[in-house]
Parts: sequence; C-alpha cells; structure tokens
Amino acid sequence: MRAAHGVLVDRVLPHERAEENELYPAVAPMVGGPLGIAPMSRGHVEIERLVARLGRHLRGPLAADQVTDLRATLYGLDALLALHLAQEEESYFALA
Repeated sequence: MRAAHGVLVDRVLPHERAEENELYPAVAPMVGGPLGIAPMSRGHVEIERLVARLGRHLRGPLAADQVTDLRATLYGLDALLALHLAQEEESYFALA
C-alpha cells in the first residue's frame, strides 16, 4: 500500500494537477467553458482527497478499526480513477 501511495503522490497527483492547470483551460472553450470542465475538475478534487485519506492511514500502525475505512478508500480510489480516465477519453481525447 505504501508503494501504491507513492505512485499516487509522485505520478498521479502531479499528472492531475498538470491537467487542471494546463489541459483543462485549453479544453474549456471547446466544451462549453468552465461548466464543461467542472465535473472533471471535481474528480481531481476527490482523487486528491482520497489519496490524502490513504496517506493518513499509512502514517502509523494500522488499528483494527481503520481497516474498513482503508478498504473503502482503496475501493473508492480504484472506482474513481477508472471512471475519471474513461470520462477523459470519451470527453476530451475525442477533441484531439
């Protein structure tokens, strides 16, 4: 889990931030302005939130009462990242 968190922090989050700062402003005029990119931007916020939540779980020894939330965090990240990537491919990469 620590290795996965490292990949999320070192590779995924910088990628998401670059999209937010560089790609989305360029794409916004083609998809109806800020409202057209709002769902994808919200996805980035949720990805950041779940990665931070995972990081909090990994700071110290995992208590038994954290296991359920850790599992929910991992499942949530998996589902959110899969959905987010599919939405990007359908919505934005088609513009290219």
